[in-house]
Amino acid sequence: MNLYKDHFLLYSGYQLHDLLVLKYTTRKVFMTFFDYLKTFFLVLIILQVAPPLFMGIKKQYGRYLEPHTQVGLISLKGLITDAGPSIKSLQTFFKDNDIKAILLKIDCQGSASGSGESIFNELNALKNEYRKPVVALVENVCASGGYHIACAADYIIAPGMALIGSIGVTLPYLFQLDGFIAQHNVGYVNVKAGKYKSATDPFVAITEEEKAELQKVVDDSYEQFVENVATSRKLSIADAPQWANAKLFSGRQALKLGLIDEIGSVHNAISVLKNKALIEGEITWVRPHEKSSLWRMISGRETEEDDGLYSTLWHSFMTAINTSSVRSAQELAKTFKAPSALL
Repeated sequence: MNLYKDHFLLYSGYQLHDLLVLKYTTRKVFMTFFDYLKTFFLVLIILQVAPPLFMGIKKQYGRYLEPHTQVGLISLKGLITDAGPSIKSLQTFFKDNDIKAILLKIDCQGSASGSGESIFNELNALKNEYRKPVVALVENVCASGGYHIACAADYIIAPGMALIGSIGVTLPYLFQLDGFIAQHNVGYVNVKAGKYKSATDPFVAITEEEKAELQKVVDDSYEQFVENVATSRKLSIADAPQWANAKLFSGRQALKLGLIDEIGSVHNAISVLKNKALIEGEITWVRPHEKSSLWRMISGRETEEDDGLYSTLWHSFMTAINTSSVRSAQELAKTFKAPSALL
């Protein structure tokens, strides 16, 4: 009986072992199957999600991986009476080795004669020294001194309906108010040294001799303007009556006369810049550093020349504040009988 019991227990033990092994094996097989199934579905999910994710990453950060070339962008707008800011920007961009070309965006109806010629001369000098291509892009108006500056560019692009030219010189605001003050019984004394000193005085009648002298100045300035345009645009001075004489042209007319090189817009300018500067990939535009308009409004400074005046006024203001504060503190100390050595 005991022997039978021992055999039964032994047999039962073997059965239990086999059942455990079978259960473990079955569980392992099922776990392996589910692991593969889980991995399979995970791969499917990744394949569905990965392309949009990679496209988003490429779109967001691709610009940092693709080659970009820096191009300086200088805007010339309105009537130019101060060449300083434009010249400073040109010098900065030409001397920067990372900037490969310069785009001038021009929407300018004219300039003071000296200011326009100063920028024209500086631009030519910098081009000769640093050999960087310059493209001028007109939006609405490029006339008189504005066109004088554009002539120094290697290529000029403008819309067909833009206004181009007005190659001429004037001496404006020569009002004659001597009759007006005489009519209102206003006395005026003109004390001068030099025969022609009162030629531009509005309260003194201009003589024919004075007018002739002023005309000589204007004519000479006009001749220089025409010569600069003819040299820069490779035009014949003999044909100047056709393209000069202060005539204003549309962009399409200016193209026929050789005053511009192409009818177009920003797209055309980018194409020309890439071709002339051998640029591959995208362009990164670099603009001159400017103080915010809010700061200019608060400080009242528009140019660098104002910085010195502003600094002087600020120093005087702070000195007055400090002096006033010291006086107030001294009076307060007297009230409380504080030792003056503490002030």
